[in-house]
Amino acid sequence: MRRDKNFRPDPNLNPYKIKESPSITRRAFIDFNTQRVCPACGKAIKISHNFCKYCGVDLSAIEPIGNSDEISKQLAITAVTDPDPEVRKEAVDTLGDFGETKVLGVLTFVLLNDSDENVRMEACDELGDIHHPYSLDALAKALKDESAIVRKEAIEGLKKIKKKNKPKEFDEEKPESRENKEDKQKPEEHSKESNSGSF
Repeated sequence: MRRDKNFRPDPNLNPYKIKESPSITRRAFIDFNTQRVCPACGKAIKISHNFCKYCGVDLSAIEPIGNSDEISKQLAITAVTDPDPEVRKEAVDTLGDFGETKVLGVLTFVLLNDSDENVRMEACDELGDIHHPYSLDALAKALKDESAIVRKEAIEGLKKIKKKNKPKEFDEEKPESRENKEDKQKPEEHSKESNSGSF
């Protein structure tokens, strides 16, 4: 096979050439009318699914944002697709202020996929404020984020969720057990006093 010295490959015919450089600012599209986002793993699934096909989390108790009011849906679209990071951050903040479980999936998606560290940090903060245990997995993944401020906020979010969801059995038992101990000690003290008075 002889090569022509004047041969120059045509870059437009190269099938291995990346035609479009991957853009960090390109936003993923989620159709919230037909899809929902898993709050644990942040992946999009069909809106009709009650279990995440990726991580197996039960979603039956969480309403998809696509089935909710139009304002929440538009804010979710803005949080995921707007080209301006400040606008996305404000949309995430507003969704978090709603404090409803239906926004968990959107916040998780933003946390795991947004290109701007401030937007991801805001998503961490809002997930921590909602205190839902499903957010533990997403915040644990955020501990490996390239940004230090996101990792720090993920730690704070984990603290908030753990503190809010810790078992209350121990706290409730302490006052009762103290009262029981005091009640048990009082009759003994009375019997000691009556015994000492009789001698």
